[in-house]
Amino acid sequence: MKAFAQLYEAIDTTTSTQGKVAALAAYFRGASPGDAAWAVAFLTGRRPKRLVKAGDLRAWALALAEIPEWLFDASYAQVGDLAETIALLLPDSQSNGDDGSLAEWVVKRLLALKGLPPDAQREMLMQSWTRLDSSSRFVFNKLLTGAFRVGVSDGLVVRALAEASGLHGDVVAHRLIGNWEPSAEWYSQLVSGETTDADWSQPYPFFLAHPLQDALESLGDVRDWQVEWKWDGIRAQVVRR
Repeated sequence: MKAFAQLYEAIDTTTSTQGKVAALAAYFRGASPGDAAWAVAFLTGRRPKRLVKAGDLRAWALALAEIPEWLFDASYAQVGDLAETIALLLPDSQSNGDDGSLAEWVVKRLLALKGLPPDAQREMLMQSWTRLDSSSRFVFNKLLTGAFRVGVSDGLVVRALAEASGLHGDVVAHRLIGNWEPSAEWYSQLVSGETTDADWSQPYPFFLAHPLQDALESLGDVRDWQVEWKWDGIRAQVVRR
């Protein structure tokens, strides 16, 4: 969990595209398949819906922080984000932060909250908050409230996965299409050099148009170009293999 929180901070504190890709690739190289699978899911927008009522979160955070209600409300008004407000106001962890894996925290601490009665949710959350350091608690709260967002596009995640695995980016993008569930087994297949698991009915990802970042001259001689119109509207694709 701590490593994923550090990744979030590294991405959030730089505007450099290359810096973000480098941070992502370094994380994927060092993470276990289970952790990497959940990281890919969260970074590409597959975050869980809100698992606990906002009112309950506020009340339980107030109780743990032992501060007056007006101070919590004033802090929330200033910060503007419930997850961050709670992370800032809760007392510091008595340890250096729980070093449990991201997958363990998601499965056993986050998703396990769904369907529990409020008292059981409160007990589990209190334990979780006291075991996490400030940065990990912030990311955990973001996932908890369904508000997890980070400044990377799917394309940057694909680039980082390709760099970490040695695969071509098109292969990674193709494998990320469709329905999948984050798991160690799924991630191992995602970055595997084997290509025999391809779904031949699965389309290739559409190539979207992007503004040119470099000088026009960087594209080379215009006589070597291949140019197409950029069509708007619903896209269709025919693949012949």
